[in-house]
Amino acid sequence: MPDMEAYSDFLTRTGEFEKPELAMGDGDFHPHAELGAKCRPDGTFGEFFGDTVVFELKHKAKEKFAEIIEELYAKVPECFSEKINAGTLHMTLHDLSASENLGEVAADVFNNEIKLIEVLKENPIEIKTVKMKTNFIINMVSKSLVMALVPEDEEEWNKLQTLYSLINQVKVCPYPFLTPHVTLAYFNTNGFGEKSVRKLKKIVEKMNEKSFEVTLHTNKLYYQHFRSMNDYTNIFPLA
Repeated sequence: MPDMEAYSDFLTRTGEFEKPELAMGDGDFHPHAELGAKCRPDGTFGEFFGDTVVFELKHKAKEKFAEIIEELYAKVPECFSEKINAGTLHMTLHDLSASENLGEVAADVFNNEIKLIEVLKENPIEIKTVKMKTNFIINMVSKSLVMALVPEDEEEWNKLQTLYSLINQVKVCPYPFLTPHVTLAYFNTNGFGEKSVRKLKKIVEKMNEKSFEVTLHTNKLYYQHFRSMNDYTNIFPLA
């Protein structure tokens, strides 16, 4: 199992790609081919199955992120696929399984749920908060536009890492480190032109001048199943 990432290493790593300027190149934008697994060519969400552990956001935080999403879709709708339902807004703590084919992940989901219950019995999660703040809106691997989050300090980061390591006992994450973020929008699966790229960059750079606090609560930490990137079901709380 991977060691917990030190706070200083986290800041160094994320500082390399979390910047005020949106990294999308200068010409036409072509999204990552894997986006097609989540969003159809017509922009609607496709079936995408699996399970995950997420912090559901409090109502006020959802409202703030929803305002950002509304502004993005009002100004550059051509850049994005179907709008995310504000009610589903969350910060993923740990991905578990995912596939376009339910049959490919059904057994994994079943086993993950049982293992998670066992892990929580041995390691009960206390009711606590994790204080975060928004960093910058960034291009996440050319699939989505996300708001990156950073812990208030090392103590808050260690709380998050302890929880992450706990879920890693259920299933080791396919990528080695946690990059806290809230997904704002999935890109248009067909891409978009240079003019729209320039416009989106300008909007995001303006948005990145501001920051606000986001407090995560372990009593809002849920094990979820999903059927698409817009359809999540809380199965049980972890604390």
